[in-house]
Amino acid sequence: MVARYGLAVLATTRALPEAGRRRSRPITAEVAPAYGRTFGENVFRREITHQRLIHVRGAARITHLVTVVEAGDPAVFAKGPTSRALDIAVGSRLSPEGIRQFHQWMVTGRTSTSRTNSLSVVAKLPGEENARLVARALDSDTPVRRLCLASDISRLTRTPWTDALRFAEDVSAFPEPRKLAARLTKEAVNPRDSESRWCASYMLTQLVPVLGR
Repeated sequence: MVARYGLAVLATTRALPEAGRRRSRPITAEVAPAYGRTFGENVFRREITHQRLIHVRGAARITHLVTVVEAGDPAVFAKGPTSRALDIAVGSRLSPEGIRQFHQWMVTGRTSTSRTNSLSVVAKLPGEENARLVARALDSDTPVRRLCLASDISRLTRTPWTDALRFAEDVSAFPEPRKLAARLTKEAVNPRDSESRWCASYMLTQLVPVLGR
């Protein structure tokens, strides 16, 4: 399966800047345009519909969280689903050692939540190797794949979380397959999120039989 979806995941990673630089400015109205230029619209996209989505706001709190995870504690990333904005904010501040921590947790995390959150951080980092690791994890870890597929269904269509989980197990059962497919086509070429590229490519394939009806 990695071979099938790998091209979509990897194709847009080559020209991206290297990860590892630290940023500490909060996202305010004054700096939002700069964040948009750096991360693209990815940083401002809708969040999933999970009722207990974890947000951490404020530069000081995010910087503290980065310090904690780089010391080896997954902290909030092991407790519940984390927001896309948090994944990006933390990922943009990670040192190479911090990135290695998330590489490890996305494979060895004790719960599917921990592994999924770690994968989501890695997926927003540039570089072909990060994309390959994300693709490998999504191909081999069924619980993580289900959560990632549900996240994209939830975020793209505003489907309630429990329903998104159900459709993640049978994407072809989604009641508006054309609507979902139209939104997935954009995700499939998103240069800043290898998780979204993989999930979009996977789900578009699952939708092929029902798009003609």
